[in-house]
Amino acid sequence: MAYNKFKKLAQLDQILGVKDLMQTWMPKYFAPTSVSNHLLENLEDAKNEHLDTEKAKSEFVITPVLKELRRNNPNKFSTFSGYAFEVDTSKDLNGFCDFILSAAANRSEIVAPIFCLVEAKNDNVNRGLAQCGAEMYAARLFNQQKGKPCEVMYGCVTTAFLWCFLKLENNTLYIDPNYVPLTFAEPHKVLAVLQWILDESLSR
Repeated sequence: MAYNKFKKLAQLDQILGVKDLMQTWMPKYFAPTSVSNHLLENLEDAKNEHLDTEKAKSEFVITPVLKELRRNNPNKFSTFSGYAFEVDTSKDLNGFCDFILSAAANRSEIVAPIFCLVEAKNDNVNRGLAQCGAEMYAARLFNQQKGKPCEVMYGCVTTAFLWCFLKLENNTLYIDPNYVPLTFAEPHKVLAVLQWILDESLSR
C-alpha cells in the first residue's frame, strides 16, 4: 500500500497502531519571522497563475514558501519533493512523498527526516491527513533504522492557502484544528510556524 492509499485516519490505527486526536498542540504565539521581498514578489506573481491544480499550487505557492524557510536557515536542512520514500514494504510504507524536510543540508538523499508535507486532495485537508500520518510514521521508523531516533515527528497538510499542522508522538497523531492561513501578501504566520517546527526538531 503506497502512502496515498491511506485515505482514512482509521487505517493508521488498523495498520500502524497510530491513533488520531484532534487537539490544539501548537503554541499560541510564535516569534515574528521576516519575509523577503523575493518571496512576496513570487507570491504576487502567483496571482496571475491558474492555481486550480495541486501541481500549480505546489510550484507557485508551496515551493516558494519552503525556499524562503531554507534561505532563512542556511545549511540547516534539505528539501525533497516527489521523493520515493521506501521505508518498510512489510508495513506498506512506500511510495512518493510530496515534500520531506531532512535535518541535513546539501544532501542528495534523505538522511534524517523531520517534517512531511502533503498537498490536500481537491482542496480537502481531511483527505490528506491519513497520508501525512503514514509518512510521518515512516519518517520516524526511518530515523530509528538509521540509528537517529526522533520520538516526535511533525507534518502538515495544505491547500496552499490553509495549513493544518500535525505532530506524531507516542503513537498518537495530534491534529491541530487551528488551520493557519496564508495569503499572497501575508505568508508570515505559516513561516513562523515552520520556523518553530524546524527549531524544535533541530534542538532534539
